[in-house]
Amino acid sequence: MKKILLSLAVIMAVSVCSLQAQTQGKYGHVNSSEILQAMPGIDSLQIKLNAFKAELEELYAGMVEEFQTKKDKFDREAGTMSSSVRQIREKELVDLQTRIQEFQYGVQEDLEEKQYELAKPFQDKIQEAINQVAKENGFSYIFDTQILLFYDNGVDVTPMVKAKLGIKK
Repeated sequence: MKKILLSLAVIMAVSVCSLQAQTQGKYGHVNSSEILQAMPGIDSLQIKLNAFKAELEELYAGMVEEFQTKKDKFDREAGTMSSSVRQIREKELVDLQTRIQEFQYGVQEDLEEKQYELAKPFQDKIQEAINQVAKENGFSYIFDTQILLFYDNGVDVTPMVKAKLGIKK
């Protein structure tokens, strides 16, 4: 009877230890920003983003130039205009100025959307590689060090993810 109880106690202790090991899991961390910077083709993302930004800046400069031209003309002719023509031209200037301001506010959002659109395929590849590394190496959790405030222990899987993506750096 004592042997059975002892055997049962040993089995329970092994089960508890095994359960604790399973629930603790294996932790890893990755620097996705470092991987993104090293990915082949990432330079084209910045080139495309800069081209888009230059296009927006050109549109803005055209709008400002149009406003300045109309304002200069208005200032030159203000003394000879009838009040109804003056009101119409003032309204045109105010409307154009409003459009310029709205354009300025929307530009930042447009740039962020374009950056997201261009970066998404790269980020998707990184995520897929992280998923594969996690499954192949038995990780329960992989944290990104870019948003992690503290980490101690765990495995840096950045080199494994780079290898999965074929990055030599």
